Amino acid sequence: MSEYKYGDRTYKLTNGNYDVDLPDDIKIPESVFKYYGKTSYSIDAIINNYLFCSHPYHLNDSIDSSSLLWDFSNLSKGIFEKFYKQFGFDKVMDINYEKEKENGFVPIKQRFFEMASKNAGVISLTTNALQTLMWAHYSTESGFMIELDWKEIKDNLKALNPKLNNYAFFPIQYVDKLESIDFFGNGFNSPDIPYLYSTAVKRKDWKYEDEWRLMTYTMDYGVPNSIRGPFPDIPSQHERKLYYPKKAIKSIVLGKHFFNASNLKKVIDDKTYQLKTNSDLDFVNFLEQNYNDRIYFCGEYQNGTEFKRSAEKVHFEKVDWNTIQMIRENKVYV
Repeated sequence: MSEYKYGDRTYKLTNGNYDVDLPDDIKIPESVFKYYGKTSYSIDAIINNYLFCSHPYHLNDSIDSSSLLWDFSNLSKGIFEKFYKQFGFDKVMDINYEKEKENGFVPIKQRFFEMASKNAGVISLTTNALQTLMWAHYSTESGFMIELDWKEIKDNLKALNPKLNNYAFFPIQYVDKLESIDFFGNGFNSPDIPYLYSTAVKRKDWKYEDEWRLMTYTMDYGVPNSIRGPFPDIPSQHERKLYYPKKAIKSIVLGKHFFNASNLKKVIDDKTYQLKTNSDLDFVNFLEQNYNDRIYFCGEYQNGTEFKRSAEKVHFEKVDWNTIQMIRENKVYV
């Protein structure tokens, strides 16, 4: 067993299985939420019931899950030389231990990072359903949010994802100051625990997100190196997708500006819309046929001197092939 305690969490690898020990006052949520911008990728994810397993290069925080959090200062010269011989680099490169130590052992660190990250996926979820900044940052108010039943996802992980080796589900540990993990001074024999740790800590600037992270592990997701520069990608052998059952979706909340000039041909009355023939029309028809009993519409209301978010229960009724009515059910959750 390999483990690392930081703050009130312990990051563990036991018999190839990843886990995070949490304090008793943190409970596993029944529901988690995922915000989406209205893109073809997002719509495809809902239609086909999967969550995208990101690589760190896909994430919006540049130090999230980064090897910058790995301290290589205790890398011995023996291990250094063994590493280069193992990968045959000593035959094609002028290897200088002292020079690389001064520069933070960047080439070796990058190699270890690729070894860890190519087999892992990051899925960012939240327990915060109606957070204004989340709507603004991740759905730009014109997208949508889904509520997922965590137990349904968990109970169907292996059946729907047979190539999944294991997973870890935990809340982000928000800290005042990010601290690096001593890669070679803690007895680690692989990059697994340092990588798990680096995916689990973020600055308190991000605390408003109330993020729960689902880490997925399989073989050869690949590494999208081209995101960070003119570098070759490490090819993927398995798609970065985690499938879940249709019944795991408990609700779908449409953003305040889900309906707008990009998809509306005509507004017939307050809640009767004639849609343009495009992907949005296909998506609305899909929602009407598959999730009509669990659709909500995001809005805001005034409570005294405050304005707050709400989600009103609605359903669609078809008028004709491209015209729908959004029927209010007078049920609101806030």
